[in-house]
Amino acid sequence: MSYKFIIDTNVLSERAADQLVQGGIVSACNSGRFSFYPTPILLTECLKFSVTGKIPPRAIKPLTLLAELKWQRLFNEPGGPDGIYTGELESKPKSAYLFTDYRAVKQNMTLVLNGGEFPDEAKQEMGAYLMQWEGKKVKNREAYKSMRVDVIKQLQKDKSLSRKESNFTSFLRLKFEATAIEKIESSINSKIPKNRLVEYWTKHKERCPYFNKFIEGWLFTAWYFMAVEPEPKIDINAYEDIEHLVYLSGLNGIVSNEKGFIKAACKTLYPDKQFFSVDQFVERLKNERVHA
Repeated sequence: MSYKFIIDTNVLSERAADQLVQGGIVSACNSGRFSFYPTPILLTECLKFSVTGKIPPRAIKPLTLLAELKWQRLFNEPGGPDGIYTGELESKPKSAYLFTDYRAVKQNMTLVLNGGEFPDEAKQEMGAYLMQWEGKKVKNREAYKSMRVDVIKQLQKDKSLSRKESNFTSFLRLKFEATAIEKIESSINSKIPKNRLVEYWTKHKERCPYFNKFIEGWLFTAWYFMAVEPEPKIDINAYEDIEHLVYLSGLNGIVSNEKGFIKAACKTLYPDKQFFSVDQFVERLKNERVHA
């Protein structure tokens, strides 16, 4: 059985790329023993160079590694794994997703790595995608600034939310349904009436695993910065971290060098999934190779 994994954006450094190559990640994926899923978040963060067609020197090794890996079908691609968040609640057109053709993404990456340059049309399209992505990140940052204010107010109001006295399971049970309905009503862009979407989710929660996991992650973020962090600083990239973790719903593990928030979130939201540092994942690759 193939081991299915995703890679966190913080892994794609020159040092980590060298470690993974030397550990045999390319042959492991080519053989089918391991399956790599390049999530849209990973590709968006790594393909910013594509608008100019020039790759920063420090990105050459990581991108070369990505290009050499055998990719499984991208999430949100027709025929690929199930959609993220609201794919279960509505039928989205191909144009609604950030990347829909993994072959084109890989071809463009290889083209530039080999000294070529994207056609102007491709640059414009990628530029539009990146503007959309950056706009989303700005919106997320504003949402977390607002959350930080709410967190401070809640800490001042309810001392039981502080530190060891707090329990995420209880917090989740208390907030889950109301938060999910609020997100459906305020955040899902759909032609389907919101009351129908809410009714569908209320009756068929089990059919919405990705959306449910996103809600759990959203709530974990608020709880974590109230009950765990000494001060409720709230990382402005926490939303992207949680969005990235949602993809773990159908996979075995994630490779990440993160030691703080995302690691805690992964272990809480996915106790049955594996969280590997690069060193640990390389060790796993070596062990699999010995026993293959």
